[in-house]
Amino acid sequence: MPLPIIINGALGKMGMEIAGALLSDDRFSLVASIERANHPKLGEDYGLALGRGALGIAVTPEPDKEFSETAVIIDFSSPQSTGALFNRACEKKMRIVAGTTGLSPAELALAEKAAKNSAILVSPNMSIGVNLLFLLTRMVSTRLKNDFDIEIIEAHHRFKKDAPSGTARRLGEICSEAIGLPYDQAVRNGRSGVESHDRPKNEIGMHAVRGGDIIGDHTVLFAGMGERIELRHIAHSRSILARGALTAAQWLANQEPGYYSMADVLGM
Repeated sequence: MPLPIIINGALGKMGMEIAGALLSDDRFSLVASIERANHPKLGEDYGLALGRGALGIAVTPEPDKEFSETAVIIDFSSPQSTGALFNRACEKKMRIVAGTTGLSPAELALAEKAAKNSAILVSPNMSIGVNLLFLLTRMVSTRLKNDFDIEIIEAHHRFKKDAPSGTARRLGEICSEAIGLPYDQAVRNGRSGVESHDRPKNEIGMHAVRGGDIIGDHTVLFAGMGERIELRHIAHSRSILARGALTAAQWLANQEPGYYSMADVLGM
């Protein structure tokens, strides 16, 4: 029996990528497509809106009848839309794979609240490779925190709204935990001007690059005296994120209510 999937943010870049992946995979069945209430293609057949053949599924803002316990919602929308989805999941049992970046502390707290009633998986990046990067960064930062300076550099396309990226922020959180400081105290976003002192030992540099059609490039640089280590992940296609999201949905379909991450999916 194919796993029923609902896509929230269905006509965004990632929503369309996920649709393409699941429509060619008989393990999944698309049952609804959700978009914001003022989207110009609202009401159109989703297949036609994608430039494919008709699917008999309209692009809608509120497909209540499709919010069943058996379906998994894959959400790549906006922080506001994702937060509203979490709020709904506090009362109605749902399964949500959320890949939206730029979520605020309040929205993440809402996800944790919803997880008491629903199965909620939140990840700033669905890529298997990036989640291995998280693991490696924890290993290296824990061992080198006292002897190496840490810098994080991320690059994305010119249309990306949030900076640093959710992935870069998670890398910063991992490194901050290793050196024993809160993220906001440890991380410095960019540099300019002339400093009157040497680089602080427990500072984590964070740098965001925006340009062209870069899918995603993340580097964690550990710089010591006479040597350096670079951990880097480069995404060549959004398809890796779509495949990861579908893998997460398949895993989440068999889980009890709780708050999960891609580390749980991958057994890390």
